[in-house]
Amino acid sequence: MEIGKVIKLLIKKRNMKQVEVAKLIGKSPTALSQIISGTFKPQSETLEKLSEVLNVPVAVIHFLSISENDIPKEKLPLYK
Repeated sequence: MEIGKVIKLLIKKRNMKQVEVAKLIGKSPTALSQIISGTFKPQSETLEKLSEVLNVPVAVIHFLSISENDIPKEKLPLYK
């Protein structure tokens, strides 16, 4: 799953609105929308702010963005 989709999912699970999250991280709603759509990747500072607002460690956001296609075949059993 792409990182933007993970962020969108976490926003939804927290019952928050994108406009609210954008304000809390100091970005415009358009900028957050572009991150969610995959147009832009979030900078590390933005990702840190998102993790604070969404109450999820950055590592978890990265982990959730990994798909089976990203895993080398020899490591796939460990991933599963």
